[in-house]
Amino acid sequence: MLTLIQYNEAECLTKEGLSPAKASELVDSRYVNWFDVEITNKVLVEDTARLFDIHPLMVEDIMHTDQLPKFEVFDKYLFFTTKMLNYVLSEDRIVEEHLSIVLDKNLVITFQEGLPGDAFDELRSRIQLSKGIIRRSKGDYLFHHIIDAVVDHYMKIMEHLRNKIEQLEARSFADPSFDVMELVIDIKKDVNILRRYTLPMRDAINKVRVEGKGFIDKASINYFQDVIDHLNYLISSFDTSREMLRDLMDLQQSNQNNERNNVMKTLTVVSAIFIPLTFLAGLYGMNFHYMPELDYKWGYPLLIGVMVSVAVGMSLYMRLKKWF
Repeated sequence: MLTLIQYNEAECLTKEGLSPAKASELVDSRYVNWFDVEITNKVLVEDTARLFDIHPLMVEDIMHTDQLPKFEVFDKYLFFTTKMLNYVLSEDRIVEEHLSIVLDKNLVITFQEGLPGDAFDELRSRIQLSKGIIRRSKGDYLFHHIIDAVVDHYMKIMEHLRNKIEQLEARSFADPSFDVMELVIDIKKDVNILRRYTLPMRDAINKVRVEGKGFIDKASINYFQDVIDHLNYLISSFDTSREMLRDLMDLQQSNQNNERNNVMKTLTVVSAIFIPLTFLAGLYGMNFHYMPELDYKWGYPLLIGVMVSVAVGMSLYMRLKKWF
C-alpha cells in the first residue's frame, strides 16, 4: 500500500493505506507530494508505474533489489536507487533494504522493500512540525533530505562499529587471554557492507549535481555537496577503522605469542631443573656390581638430598636471573 504526505508552507496532510489509483488522483500541484510505497508484490509496483507514467527501466531497477546505488535521468523523472541500512542491536547485525526514489518537480515517490522501520522518522517529524525550511521548499529539497537521512543512518552505524572496536581494544588490554578474532572478523564484515554502498553512492550523488540540474534548483544543488562531505568522512572512517582492526588483530597475535612464550619458558625451566636430576638418577641406575655408594648405609638419603639441593639451587639461580 501507499502512504501520501502532502505539504506546503501552510499545511501538512497525511493519508495512509492508499491504492495506486487513489494515490494518483490525489496529486495536487499546490503541495509537495511524497508517495511512500512498500513493495509487497510486483503488481503493486507495475500499477504505480503505469498510473504515474514511470519508465519500464525504472520498474526493473525498483524490482531488482540486488544492485549498487546509481542515478539516472529520464524524460520526466530523476531516478536514484540505493540501500537503506539499519543496525539491529538485538540481532547484532546490519539489515539491508533496497530503496528507489523517483523525482518530478513537486512529486517524490519512494519504493521500499517493506521491512520493519526505515530511515525517515526524523524527516517525517520535521515535515509535520515544520522544522527548518523543508515546508517552504520544493520536491528537490525533499529528495535531498531522503538521501541525507539514508547517509545519516550510515554514519550512525559507523559510529556504533567504532565504539565496538574501541571496546574490544580496551578488553584486549585488560584481558590478554580474551580471543577477539571472531568479533574482529564480524566487525570487518559490517564495515565492508558500509563501504560497498558508500563509494558508489558518492559517485551517484556527484552525477545528481552535474546531470540533475533540469529537475533540481541551483540553490538545492549545494545541499548535495553536504551529503558528499558526509560520505567522504565515512570513506576516511573506513580506512581508520580497518587500521584499528588490523592493529587489534596484531595485538591479539602478540598476546597469543606472549602466552605461548610463557608456556615455553615454563617448560624450559622445568626441563633445565630436571636435566641434572635425570643425570644423577641415570648414573646410580647403572647395574655395575662395584659401585661404592650402593653399599653405603646413607647412600639413598644422601642422593635424594643432593638431588633436592640441586633442584632448589637451580631454581634460586634462575629466579635471581629473572628467567621466570
